[in-house]
Amino acid sequence: MRKSLWLLLPPTAWLLLFLVVPTAMLTTAAFSAEGRAYVADPDTLRLLWRSVRIAAAATALCLVAGYPVAYFIAGCGPRWRNLLLFLVVLPFWTNLLVRTYALIFCLRPAGFLYNEGAVVLGLFHSYLPFMVLPLYGSIEKLPKRLLEASQDLGASPARTFLRVTLPLTMPGIAAGAILVFIPVLGAFAIPELMGGESVRMIGSVIDIHFGQQNRAAGSALTLVLMLFTTALTWLYYRFRRTEGLV
Repeated sequence: MRKSLWLLLPPTAWLLLFLVVPTAMLTTAAFSAEGRAYVADPDTLRLLWRSVRIAAAATALCLVAGYPVAYFIAGCGPRWRNLLLFLVVLPFWTNLLVRTYALIFCLRPAGFLYNEGAVVLGLFHSYLPFMVLPLYGSIEKLPKRLLEASQDLGASPARTFLRVTLPLTMPGIAAGAILVFIPVLGAFAIPELMGGESVRMIGSVIDIHFGQQNRAAGSALTLVLMLFTTALTWLYYRFRRTEGLV
């Protein structure tokens, strides 16, 4: 037993040194008078609302575009399915900045840059695979007998989709939404490159504050982002338990 406890010391020390201590320092700075005043500032509230709005729009766009793709892949044979899944993850083999600049070069001639629409499109372009993969996993596990029973009872394809397929794939939808929304909310590179100063999000502003040695404001904004992320993750797992999906 004592030997097992000794094995826990390295990971415990690692967590204390690189997680607990930095988080405690960040929390202390965030709850300073300057940090509290920064969070209550109207400009900060507008920044938070803009970030949530853009993240929600990008997530919704990924869901609308990713669901048909995942549904199509799940309906293919094993050979084509593996090829299409490979194509879905293929963009991850290229650096994020390279993909972002390639998209900028495509959009610049049309003048579609430095606005919220460009940022949403850039985030959608980069994070779509995070939506497709969990959706595919959920759709691929659908009990085919339930779909066949729905058709045998006279339900149209649209009714079968709305009453059977969609409810049964809600775990995949929820997982995909979490996997897209959380990293998009704190995204830095894409909003900075495609939105500029006019469409900055939380990640960009945090970087600016810490770069200017404004620890209180940067810590306060980081803590808000951490709390928001934790709350969303908690809601997701509570939803899964409530629905009996685990």
